[in-house]
Amino acid sequence: MRVSAAILGACLLISPGFLPAQELPVDTAVARRPARSILGLAEFAGVAAVAGAAFASDQSLRNRISDPHDRLGRTLSELGNGLGDGAIVYPSLFAVAVGGRLLGKPGMQKVGTRALESTLLAGAAALAFKSLIGRQRPDASGHNAYVFRPFGIHDLSLPSGHAAVAFALATSLARETGDKWTDAAFFAAATLTAYARMHDDKHWASDVVLGAGIGILSARFVHRFQARATVSPGGFGMSLAF
Repeated sequence: MRVSAAILGACLLISPGFLPAQELPVDTAVARRPARSILGLAEFAGVAAVAGAAFASDQSLRNRISDPHDRLGRTLSELGNGLGDGAIVYPSLFAVAVGGRLLGKPGMQKVGTRALESTLLAGAAALAFKSLIGRQRPDASGHNAYVFRPFGIHDLSLPSGHAAVAFALATSLARETGDKWTDAAFFAAATLTAYARMHDDKHWASDVVLGAGIGILSARFVHRFQARATVSPGGFGMSLAF
């Protein structure tokens, strides 16, 4: 599948074995701790402002973007939906992590593992919020963007799980490289997923905005977490740090 191949290729390209120009850390089993906080005040204010504006304009944005007769839009949606589909993303990242282990490439293994942890956390958080909030999908609620049935299990919309997974993947992969162009490509792909969910009338604009925020925060959380395990004749030890 094209999406699985794209994920595998991205992980391979940013793994240390494929980036000889980058200096490797001494212990490749330990994730680098980012200098920035998980969520800055300015970032929180920006996301809140964008989400608020999207929430107020959900219906009008739906009318502009959702178009089943748009041939180009349908083509882009097929690709975008795959990049945020856990049924595709999770097995692909698991294969990367296991493949790195079997091939003796710790960098590849860690890239896949951190990305898998990030997307799993994002997907689980989005699912929990969906049930708690209970907002109905646009194709189920008609022309009313504000139908909420908390603690529901069907046709749940807020936040977008696809957007959460896609942005968690983009953030995690971007965290592994300092190249701004590749970072832009990762987030452009995630934005395509957000567009796809709106184009297919599965989510409101505010759903994908909040889903993106959850995905980014999930990946930052995973990458800020550090674990170091040591094994010696005297026993086994592990240290954890944030």
